[in-house]
Amino acid sequence: MKKELLEYGLTDKEAEIYLAALKAGECTANRLSELTGMRRSTIYDIVESLKRKGLLISFKKNKKYYFNASPPESLLNRLKEKEDVVKRILPSLNKLTKALPEKPALQLFEGKIGIKNAVEDMLNSREILIYGAAKAGDEVFGVYTENFARKRVEKKIMLKAVIGSDVPEHMIDKDVKRFTKIRILESFKNHNSAYFIYDDKLIIITLGEELIAIRIKSPLLAESQRKVFNVLWKIGKVV
Repeated sequence: MKKELLEYGLTDKEAEIYLAALKAGECTANRLSELTGMRRSTIYDIVESLKRKGLLISFKKNKKYYFNASPPESLLNRLKEKEDVVKRILPSLNKLTKALPEKPALQLFEGKIGIKNAVEDMLNSREILIYGAAKAGDEVFGVYTENFARKRVEKKIMLKAVIGSDVPEHMIDKDVKRFTKIRILESFKNHNSAYFIYDDKLIIITLGEELIAIRIKSPLLAESQRKVFNVLWKIGKVV
């Protein structure tokens, strides 16, 4: 029984004194000390703890303090009280779930292979927004960008791009064009970095002397970049 009482939530000494009090019935601190082998000072501390939990009562008789264990059903009553408390605060607890903004997760990818690994994740999204470099990507990655576009089209993933006037040929291919919308901003001509926004993520790619991709998972950052993209999209020239 002691093991079960420990699982219930009592401490080792609380379980011992409660069981001793059940067996002894009405008893003094001296009697509990004899039954458990604990010091009287310890007995009084544990008794107070059990009284707070509603598992022990005390009373004075003939100028002496006596203790009596509450009926075992009190254990169930206490569990019911705890359950009621949890039920009352459950709606508030649920509101706390993910109440704080998720901490951004950042990953760094280097070199051609690293960047390819970074962008493959976009093939699991429904829509990709891009602004910045386009032609530079073809020059660095060659046929890979065309293959990526065809994989995207196969999955029916729409891409909206604000890029320079040097539009890569694969982006205006008959098949690719069905899932590609382009607007032109001359300021992005010969640009060597690109920003990709999809789902709750942002990928920044530099295509200069250093080939680096930074992938950031952050709903707040992704949303702010979508607003930047929308501004660029409005002022871009329709192709």
